Amino acid sequence: MKDKTIRPKWILLVDVLLLALLACYVLMGVKKVPFHGDESTIIWMSADYDTVVLRGDISAVAYTPPPRRTTEQHLRILNGTWTRWTMGIAWSAAGFHRADLNDQWVWGLDPEWNRDNGHLPSGRLLNVTRLSSALFLIFSMALVLRMTRLVASQVFTHPLIAASAGRLSAILYALNPVILMNGRRAMFEGAMLFTLALVGWMVLRLVNRQDAFKSYLLLGGAAGIALIAKHSTVFTIAVLFLGLLVVKWVKSDNKSKRVYQLIFKFGLAAITALIVFLALTPLWWSRHLMDMPGVVLDERQKLLDEQVILFGGYNNLGERLEGLWEGTFGVEPQYYEADYWGDYAGVADEIDDYESSHLAGIKSPIIVGIRICLAIAGLVAIGFGWRHGQKEMAFVLFIWAIGIIAVSLLTIPLDWQRYYLPIQTPLSLVMGLGGAMLLQIILNHGD
Repeated sequence: MKDKTIRPKWILLVDVLLLALLACYVLMGVKKVPFHGDESTIIWMSADYDTVVLRGDISAVAYTPPPRRTTEQHLRILNGTWTRWTMGIAWSAAGFHRADLNDQWVWGLDPEWNRDNGHLPSGRLLNVTRLSSALFLIFSMALVLRMTRLVASQVFTHPLIAASAGRLSAILYALNPVILMNGRRAMFEGAMLFTLALVGWMVLRLVNRQDAFKSYLLLGGAAGIALIAKHSTVFTIAVLFLGLLVVKWVKSDNKSKRVYQLIFKFGLAAITALIVFLALTPLWWSRHLMDMPGVVLDERQKLLDEQVILFGGYNNLGERLEGLWEGTFGVEPQYYEADYWGDYAGVADEIDDYESSHLAGIKSPIIVGIRICLAIAGLVAIGFGWRHGQKEMAFVLFIWAIGIIAVSLLTIPLDWQRYYLPIQTPLSLVMGLGGAMLLQIILNHGD
């Protein structure tokens, strides 16, 4: 392949233009994405922003047993604070007040009843809160581009190939109908995708950098924010920390001395994450602090058990593998989990309007096939990097991708598409690398 000089400023300019176009695409579809009842409930929960931040009433949200079902406290136990507070910032900045918020969505009663009884947000309130989630999706998109570029620059020597890898991953990520639908809704997924990408970006940057203490402090801070975005991010955080820890230990010359330094640094990151989590989770600010981990785990398990009873769970490994396959490579959005939702008046029309707007992403059997081919080529690219001296970066990315797939297979008990979303970030990276690998083959063949 011929060695051509490509100026970094032109690469950056094209990146900015691409991200701007993708961001416009994301924002244009915010109003059209079909409504989900959970959006009402999460907007209702954002009243905590008024209680804690605007009024300073911490005692109103601190935990007091027992954790009664369907109450504000029960929902605080199950979910993090980050989305609720960022939604609160959004509607407060837009001129809304707590009195303008809707009530909690009542499942089992139709949308018409919920609308007539104040359980449906106004159109403007819904769009404002959706915007706060969509902006997080856009930020995560930029991080996916940067992460892929970072890895590709270690695997491929030509700047054009590394640049193309990042852009392809961002395009595949941003035009994925599943990511678009979930990231645009006024729910937890937009913030979750952003914080997972943030932690992944910081871990990958640390692979080939000096182990400065401030880097681990920042990593811990990012991990803490991810935990309050959604508690299930703990699985991805654990996988990424494990991959980085193994790499740092293997690279060390004096392993007996190095192990104590690594324990201290990763301990520092973990403690920082815990401090950030506690500082931004006033529910835990009570004399029941030591009981809270058990309460959260118990209530989340009860919720999953209830979902399995109501909607049906996986009965065998084959069904789990099928659900994992669809959650990984499938691009058909799961607009609702409860089958009866599709029988309500207007739901089908909402979905048809969204999909006919050309703002719902790109989905077809051909796209699924392309994703599979790019993922396979991406694994080849990781192996190529391993053989050519970039074992550390390849190992961390491989552990991230395989680790979260394994965790999803073992822990997700039913076919709910949004539970598989954490897979999409490393998968987009791998597919971007796969595209770069194919480009390198084409360019080399041309030479």
